[in-house]
Parts: sequence; C-alpha cells; structure tokens
Amino acid sequence: MVSIIISSYLPKYFSALEKNIAETIGVPYEIIKVDNPGLMGICEAYNKGAQKAQFDYLLFIHEDILFKTENWGPQLISHLDKENTGIVGVAGSSYVPSAPSSWTVSEKYNVVNILQGDKNSTESVPIHTTKRNREKVFAVDGVFMAIKKVNYLLFKFNESILKGFHGYDLDLSLRVSKKFQNYVIDDILIEHFSKGNPDKVWLDNNILVKQNIDSGFQQKNDSETEKKAFLGFLYNYFKYYPVNKKSIALTLKFYPKKLNFNDHLAIIKKYFQYIRYHKSINNKTNTNF
Repeated sequence: MVSIIISSYLPKYFSALEKNIAETIGVPYEIIKVDNPGLMGICEAYNKGAQKAQFDYLLFIHEDILFKTENWGPQLISHLDKENTGIVGVAGSSYVPSAPSSWTVSEKYNVVNILQGDKNSTESVPIHTTKRNREKVFAVDGVFMAIKKVNYLLFKFNESILKGFHGYDLDLSLRVSKKFQNYVIDDILIEHFSKGNPDKVWLDNNILVKQNIDSGFQQKNDSETEKKAFLGFLYNYFKYYPVNKKSIALTLKFYPKKLNFNDHLAIIKKYFQYIRYHKSINNKTNTNF
C-alpha cells in the first residue's frame, strides 16, 4: 500500500532502516532504493524512484532515520486519505516570509515532532512542538514527506531548476500548498541522525525556489518574522557573494513589503553597515562596491 522512496548513499543507514521499516510499518509496502552517491540531484533521484512506485501512497524519506512508532503505516494512510490533504510530514512551518528561507522560519511558526540526533552522538533530543494531531503548515521538511501518488503526479520534484540536495522539499511543499493543505502530524515519531548543512548550494536553491514561487501564503503579515528572515537572508547571502550594486539589487527583490517603521529602520541600518564595511567583507574577492 505504501511505496517508500529513498535516495541512498550510506549502506549502513539504509540496512538499519530497511530492517526497521519491516518491523514497524504494519501494512504492505515496497522500498524503492535509488543508489545515488552524489551522481544526481535528489529531485531527479526521487522522481526516478516515484516512476517505479506500484502503490497509491508515496513516502519520501532520508535513509538516516529510524521509526519509533509501531504500526505507523495505517496511521499514515489515514492521514493521507483525509479530504484535501497534500503532504504529510513530521516537521514544517506555517509561515512563508518574503525572503529566501528554509522551512525553519522561526520558533513561533515551526511545528516539529521528531527525535533529533547527529552522526557523532548516541543521544537524540526530542523536539515536540505540535499541539494537535494535525497541524496545518505550508512548508514541510524533506526528512519525511508523504503524499498520495495522484497528487504527486500533479507536481513532482522540480529537477529542471533544482540541482543538488537542497530546496527540493521547500519547493514541492509550497507548490502543493497552493492546491491542498499540508500537515505536520504527531502520531508518527522518527529518530533522525543528522542535521542540515546550509551551504552556498542551499542558499542558491532557496533563492531559486523563491524566484519561482510567488508569495501570498498566509493572510496575516508578521513584521518581526519578516525582518528576521530578511536579515538572515542578507547574512547568508553576503557570506558567499560580494557587497556590490548587483548583489544589493538582487537582495532588494525580496524586501518585505509590509513592515513597521522600526523594522524598516533595522534593515536599512544593516544595509548601511554592509556598504560601509564592504571592503573587509569582499576581501575574498576582487569585486568592490
């Protein structure tokens, strides 16, 4: 009943997960392993895997996880069968800022139900911020993304513009949320053994996502969240790109339109700081303002 698609490059983790799924899922399933030691982006790998899926329910997961919930398959199918459901996940956010950002917008809007660890530790920390069994979200984290095949076929992963291993989850979940309602659920618990890696590719792909998906998600604007997201974007952008007219013009394309006066002032001051100290910021390049 459930087709589980995994882009795999860590045999140790895949073997453990394969055994774990067999012991916990509780419904007929298939695992579609896409061997991918960095040869293709995750969008391409997931689309290739989904083409082989025999069942009506698709689950895209990282291989460095374990399921802690017994008999989780019927629960997942029940969630996906509810009317107007798009993507079901275990972490996501109910706010989409104007600036390029990952799904982790702010603690105020993030909704998570996960045991979070890392590859260097045997201890995982429970992160549980859900208040209901089904929390409405726009963005869903790619560690666990479930969707009906019929709905997946309307969207698919955006391999035409997104390469590498970042931005795929944000892009798909935001596009799906334009037609359906995405959810973070609290009755399927996984343990995840690694954290994100926000590098230049992560930044570039988040910019591409924002350029290809218009705004207008939530009805109410949050000035404080918009300011923090935009300042975070500037910080990440000028880690990899020089402070010059071209870069400033690009960042301004994502400037939040609805801010209170103090938040406008904070962003303007930050721009002046970047311009004032552009030489020291740009010392890694030959480009000057």
